[in-house]
This record gives sequence, structure tokens and C-alpha cells, in this order.
Amino acid sequence: MKMFIYFSLLFLLLLAFGYVVYLNKTPVELVLTPEFNGEYYRIPPIPLGLLVVGALFLGFLFGYLIAWLTSLKR
Repeated sequence: MKMFIYFSLLFLLLLAFGYVVYLNKTPVELVLTPEFNGEYYRIPPIPLGLLVVGALFLGFLFGYLIAWLTSLKR
């Protein structure tokens, strides 16, 4: 029963992330550096929703790693 609840929560989370990506389909191009010799270094256009979900996931991962590393020091 516990695994069913976990699977359901994971499914709902993935569904919510998919909905965010669906609603924000507009491609966004990030400029990584200022102009250098007449060129800008950019990432290829990706949907804004995917960028938001990816940033959220990386933030969770970064927070988890910091918590894990601080727990190792104790």
C-alpha cells in the first residue's frame, strides 16, 4: 500500500511538471556571456517550462547534496 501511494505521488508530480511544460511552450534563448568579439554565447532555444522544471530539479539536487555533505561532517 505504501508503494502505491509513493507511485501515485510520483505520477502526480510528473503530471504537474508536464502541465507546466505544456503551458510554457515558448522557446527561450539564454545568453551565457556578454558580447565577445562580436559573438554571444547562448544555449539553443528550449521551452520555458522545461527550463523552469530543470532549474527546480537542479535546486532540489543541490540542496540535497549540501544536506548530505553537512551530515557527513557530523
